[in-house]
Amino acid sequence: MAININIDNQLELVYSFRIAGKERKLTYDDECALEIQRVELTVTKSLQNLDKMDEEEFNEMPVDDQLDFARDEYAEIRDAIIPFFDKYFGDNAGQEIYEYCHNSTRALATIFGEINKYLDQTKIKSKSKK
Repeated sequence: MAININIDNQLELVYSFRIAGKERKLTYDDECALEIQRVELTVTKSLQNLDKMDEEEFNEMPVDDQLDFARDEYAEIRDAIIPFFDKYFGDNAGQEIYEYCHNSTRALATIFGEINKYLDQTKIKSKSKK
């Protein structure tokens, strides 16, 4: 007797997230995975640049120049994450989420990180016991 296992209906590839008071759906395909990788690399680079602000060369810069540098890095992070949210959650979703987070780039990056964490765990649904 053959054992029939249907993997198709067990894969979890469509996710639903509650973000900024709305239900937002995302299909995790190769294009999405690559886009997440691009955003993740951009955000990581900007965060590393911000960490460099503690180094001596930045301490010698005038405070206004340091703030301009930080402002530019925050803009890089937003410019990576907001279009991702627009693409996968609908037009203007990125700005909507950003504003819902009280215009906090760190909160926006945290939301992106949480989404990435869930998507990184693509798995087979467990069978429910009856």
